[in-house]
Amino acid sequence: MRRIFRHHPGLIGLALIALAAAPFAQAASTDDSPIYAIGVLGHDQGPASDHNEHGIDLNLEVQFAPLDFWARPRPHLGATINFIGDTSVAYAGLSFPVYRHRNWLLDGFISAVAHDGPLHKDRESCRQDSDCGYGVRVMPRLGVELGYRLDEKSAITVYYDHMSHYWIIDAENEGLEHAGLRYLFSF
Repeated sequence: MRRIFRHHPGLIGLALIALAAAPFAQAASTDDSPIYAIGVLGHDQGPASDHNEHGIDLNLEVQFAPLDFWARPRPHLGATINFIGDTSVAYAGLSFPVYRHRNWLLDGFISAVAHDGPLHKDRESCRQDSDCGYGVRVMPRLGVELGYRLDEKSAITVYYDHMSHYWIIDAENEGLEHAGLRYLFSF
C-alpha cells in the first residue's frame, strides 16, 4: 500500500479531488444516504482477462447521494487494493441504477481509474504473450453489479469491472479485470 502512495501521488490527487467534490454531489439530493461497499475481488479475473497478474483484492467504495438528472446516477469513489505487489487502483465515476425489482438490483458504472501498474513492459513479451504494460496512468473503467437486498439498508452483490483504453488511446493496453463479491450498506 505504501508503494502506491510513495510512487504514484496522482492516486492521492484523484482521491482528494473526488472527496472535495462529494459535498456538491450530496447537495443535489439530500434524501438518499451514501452507500458504502466492501468487497473481495479476484485480481485479473474475468472474460477478457489474460491472467498475467494475481491475488485476492480488497475493494472499498462510497456512493454518494444520487444526482438530480437522467437516471439519477450516484457519484462514486473507490479503491481496489492488491496486497501482493500487482496493480492497485483508485477510481471516481458514476453508478447508474439499471434495474430494480423487489429485492433485486442491477447497476452499471463508468469511471476514470488511476493505477500503479507498469506503463511499459518488454515489447517481445507483449507481442508474443500479450503481457504488456498499461500504456497510460489514467484510463476508462466500466462494470456491472447484480445484487440481492437483504433489507432496506444492505445488499450482497456479484461484481465485475474492466479497465482498458482499447480503441481510445494508441499505446500498450494490458487492461485489468476484477470479479467477486461485495457487501453494500448504508446508515
